[in-house]
Amino acid sequence: MKNYSYYSLKVCSVEEMRKIDEEAVKYGINHLILMENAGTAVYDVIVSQIGVKGKKFTIIAGTGNNGGDALVAARRIYAMNGLIEVFIVGDPEKYREPAKTMYEVIVKLGIKPHVLKTRDDLKLLENSLMNTDVVVVGLIGIGLKGEVTGIYRDVIELINKYGKIVVSVDIPSGIDGNNGKVRGVAVRSHYTITFGLPKYGNILYPGYHYCGKLYVSRLSYPPVLLENVKTELNSPVTLPERIKWGHKGTFGKLLAVSGARYYYGAPYYTAYSFLRAGGGYARLATPASVVPVLASNCSEIVYHPMEETNEGTLSLSSYEKIVKIIDEYGVDIVVAGPGVSLNEETQELIRMLVEAVDKPIIVDGDGITAVSRNPDILKKRRSPTVLTPHPLEFSRLMNIEISELQENPIEYLRKASIELRSYIVLKGAHSLIGYPDGHVYINMTGNPGMAKAGMGDVLNGTIAAMYGIGLRDLGSATRMGVLIHGLAGDLAANELGEDGITPDLVIEYLPRAMRIMRENPEYVIEKYMPIEI
Repeated sequence: MKNYSYYSLKVCSVEEMRKIDEEAVKYGINHLILMENAGTAVYDVIVSQIGVKGKKFTIIAGTGNNGGDALVAARRIYAMNGLIEVFIVGDPEKYREPAKTMYEVIVKLGIKPHVLKTRDDLKLLENSLMNTDVVVVGLIGIGLKGEVTGIYRDVIELINKYGKIVVSVDIPSGIDGNNGKVRGVAVRSHYTITFGLPKYGNILYPGYHYCGKLYVSRLSYPPVLLENVKTELNSPVTLPERIKWGHKGTFGKLLAVSGARYYYGAPYYTAYSFLRAGGGYARLATPASVVPVLASNCSEIVYHPMEETNEGTLSLSSYEKIVKIIDEYGVDIVVAGPGVSLNEETQELIRMLVEAVDKPIIVDGDGITAVSRNPDILKKRRSPTVLTPHPLEFSRLMNIEISELQENPIEYLRKASIELRSYIVLKGAHSLIGYPDGHVYINMTGNPGMAKAGMGDVLNGTIAAMYGIGLRDLGSATRMGVLIHGLAGDLAANELGEDGITPDLVIEYLPRAMRIMRENPEYVIEKYMPIEI
């Protein structure tokens, strides 16, 4: 069987990139070499994607190293007879090495930069933007601190106003490199060439959207300097072969503990998506009154009617029966919590099950609310655990404000995964998957049409199915569940548009996503991953 688990692209924080930059000097890779590499990488993308001869270029440089990279690109374009105008925002006297050298070189070549210090200077830039073909922006790099204000904001707003082809150096100016947030205003780019490794802000939304088509150049960084980075893109893992003589038990046995009166979607989507993504045997423990409604919809699931509270939720008296089902039927993996309600008795039942069940368990929805009351039960579990919170659930789990989480989502997730000894999927645009050992994976599949109630329940079943079909490393199963779930949503959106995507549609497209992953996993790499140059 061909192994496709070869692709790996790490992603780093601003602080990690700075450390890598400094460490490179010990290998003889000084900052002048790196700047020359960076500007040349920008130039190479321009040549391959846009062309140079006969085109007009407006180069906008700040007074930091990001600006120095842009000046190298300007020099290379000039050498190829591209028509260039160079604008420096700020005082050129502030240039420090190696950007100072790059500035001095373009001046000696006879390229006279326009210096923009006040709003009165912007008319020249505006005239250039009106008549140019391409704008190369190296205004503010990963050193951005706080909101973009003053003339920098004015320049970015002018760039966006004229809508020309924009090439950004390292990261779109105005995007926070550690979280992808727009700091007041940011450059809308068609192409971004980032250096060494993508930064968090290149990959997380909305920064990823502002990048346009993203390219990555390793420059001359020694590979050894990148080895200790613990964040990377979620790339395909080879799926186990579906053996010809297998039976339903071969491909995994799921028990979903889910549902309550008026919560019919969560148990259905969780159990049925397990089957549609390749799982073999789906059982559902749900309140007895819920069973007739679900059974009329889906006869493939094996139902276990449970005693219920006056509110129609799972009763605490169901505990022994659920534990017995897991043992008696050789259940491989359990999903606990989707749509069970916030009834206090039911919440206690979920906590007891999470603590007692010695099987891999996926905790979601109301189950996360339950364990948030006593996260220590997660630390004591002997078998691996997956949590799939959205940001509000994560904030409850870790007792932090959502605003704090948004400032540094990857590092908060890393901390939580280590502390709770759990695989955690922080759901959202480009969902994050945290490992108990501190590794974090950023998922690239999925679309805004999937922002619908019930979509997380389909994710639970898909993750469980990956474990069931043979990815018995729960981390790999979680990663592939997230990837395939998003891919199914994208396939549906490609045919039908994003607005009408529902959990039912994603379930319908799960087999197609699985087929791509088995027959052509390179599709995921080619469609979703940045281009390495």
